[in-house]
Amino acid sequence: MALDRCDEANGCLQIVPGSHTWPILCTEKADTTQSFTDVIVPLPPGASSVPVIMEPGDVLFFNGQIVHGSNPNTTGDRFRRALIGHYIEGDSQKVASWYSPTLRMDGTTIGLESSGKGTACGVWVDHDGVAMPEVSGFEVVEKATE
Repeated sequence: MALDRCDEANGCLQIVPGSHTWPILCTEKADTTQSFTDVIVPLPPGASSVPVIMEPGDVLFFNGQIVHGSNPNTTGDRFRRALIGHYIEGDSQKVASWYSPTLRMDGTTIGLESSGKGTACGVWVDHDGVAMPEVSGFEVVEKATE
């Protein structure tokens, strides 16, 4: 939920339409002068992000697998505050291992079994001139430092 107006100048959320249908992609180190976080998901040729412009009080729900991120706030006098929540069904019994720990609203851990579902991350490879995701295993990315 946006607490402030969120637009391109103050680094609003950017999403890549359709990317929720891709496999989970390996991250790469990001340039933190250009990215809100220290990792980035490489996009295939032709894919691009679109800004999500929001007014205070606007709420956006989206599949967490959609490629998303933010650019830096380039304004000198505006914030980009938001409330963010990640949800899982309350009656869930299992969850993919990389969604652990799963916490209740009070911060206590929910003891869910690993579903055994999910895959290693993938990378973009060229197949006869077409970018295709290929699962290649886990890639460990060290956190960027200042």
